[in-house]
Amino acid sequence: MSGADLVLKNGVILSVTLGGKRINGTAVAVKGGLIVKVGTDEDMAEYISGNTKVVDCRGNTIMPGMCDAHCHPAIASSLYVGCNLFGIYIQEGQTPQEITDLYMQRLADYVKAHKDDDIIRGIGWVKTNYTDSTMPTRHDIDRICSDKPVVLESFCQHNLWVNTRALELAALDENCPDPVAGTIYREADGYPAGVFSEPEAMELIKQRVPGYDFTPEKYTESFKIYQRQDANRYGITMVQDCMYSDNAREAYKTLACNGDLTVRVRGVYLVSPADHENEMVKYTATKGVDNVGEDFRIDTIKIFTEGSDFAFLEPYTDSFIEECGLEPGYKGSGYWNDDVLTATIEKALEAGFDLHIHAMGDASVKQAVNCLARAQKNTGVKKRNVIAHLMLVDEEDARTMGEAGIMANCQPRWMVYDSDINAMVSLIGEERARKCYPYRVFLQNGVRVAFGTDFPVTPPPNPFHEIQCAMTRSVFPEAPDYEQYRGKILGDEKAASLEEAIQSITINGAYQMNMDGYTGSIEEGKSADLVILDSNMEAIPVEHIYQVNVSKTIFKGKVVYEKAD
Repeated sequence: MSGADLVLKNGVILSVTLGGKRINGTAVAVKGGLIVKVGTDEDMAEYISGNTKVVDCRGNTIMPGMCDAHCHPAIASSLYVGCNLFGIYIQEGQTPQEITDLYMQRLADYVKAHKDDDIIRGIGWVKTNYTDSTMPTRHDIDRICSDKPVVLESFCQHNLWVNTRALELAALDENCPDPVAGTIYREADGYPAGVFSEPEAMELIKQRVPGYDFTPEKYTESFKIYQRQDANRYGITMVQDCMYSDNAREAYKTLACNGDLTVRVRGVYLVSPADHENEMVKYTATKGVDNVGEDFRIDTIKIFTEGSDFAFLEPYTDSFIEECGLEPGYKGSGYWNDDVLTATIEKALEAGFDLHIHAMGDASVKQAVNCLARAQKNTGVKKRNVIAHLMLVDEEDARTMGEAGIMANCQPRWMVYDSDINAMVSLIGEERARKCYPYRVFLQNGVRVAFGTDFPVTPPPNPFHEIQCAMTRSVFPEAPDYEQYRGKILGDEKAASLEEAIQSITINGAYQMNMDGYTGSIEEGKSADLVILDSNMEAIPVEHIYQVNVSKTIFKGKVVYEKAD
């Protein structure tokens, strides 16, 4: 044959097939955007000609482009072209008002630097810094900015904090009814206090405040920054964006049509408990209309079974119930009736959609598992259905997932995210907290697992953080609580091996998004979506995998990121 376009030599291939078999070799040849040979350095001789670019990998890891199978790049736009409230250090013992003042100082700096903006959008505040009685209000923002709408999204994307001007523009006052799924926090006279929780409440702001949504052009700008600054830098070549607006969807389509995507994007249609019938009619009728080849597709229905008020099989801790003024024995609550949820899933399956269901508490997980399994049996259609997050899982439900072919989409860094360790113990006690995020339980029951970063919920979107946390179930060594929590709260009995973690962040993510025949592993005939690291990941201590850097990211045979020397 004529020479390859690109040859990678002197590396160590770290790739796993869909069946879990390790792919060995030191070199890869690429031609026409496809992998044409995987083997040894000696095997590459016939693929090298005068026009072939040869890259010496210096004994470092060559791996497939990684799949972030649950993230929110569109929502992250507020990081790139809005007010960034992440990274504000909260000290122990600070009062709720002191914490609010820190957010307001960051907001004040942004407003001062963006005087010409008609609306201020931001993201990154943390609702769990507050109780219902200490919640921040519209008045806090009004002191900084009252003449234009301000909309601040929480880091978890389950809450909005707005000023009075935003409420006025949305025509929301003491007479606005509460949504079916969501909460409007109110003042004593019933007027909205400025905090909205969960999607249906948040939509009251998002749909009514003029100019709330970024324009398609702004989203296009933001996503290009995301690709360059975050995705390709971390070796990501495929993502599933699990929540976005109509304008963001148009931006994705434009980028795909213009050949400006350096990651493949898969989207979702969100179906709500309040309007599921009309939404399913709409999405069924328009299925495929937003698809642009293999670069951008929407073939998935997303459903929330609960919000940030997790639904558990057993009650929250007595201390948490008392602190929050809840009824004794409180277990949380979900959004859906079982029969309605099952019927909605059946409609989605019959229309040819995959399901992507958000469930955290073990009661919500049980509902999602049972309804999915029942719908699959009733319709005879399985598809590549996914339950995402899965904080606490009854082992019976893990077995059902394996039997029914339901995937688990996990965020390993959540196991050890500094702020969550104590939070989980305070919610459900140490014994139940030790069982959280049971990666090993899924594998033992034949459940295929894909990883997602959930960025920007957990920034940055660094897959090596996910890999390390899956393998150690511990905080990073420099964290102040490393020694306190290492192997204690989330012990290593449920940890993953390196190859299992690699499979979850590559080929299993591609499988989830129906792209395992195209990408996700280093196999001949597949798209040349490849990553070269700055080290041999198998030769460094597992506690330092999170420090691994990407030297080059290759997408469809072209270098889309190269680390500066």
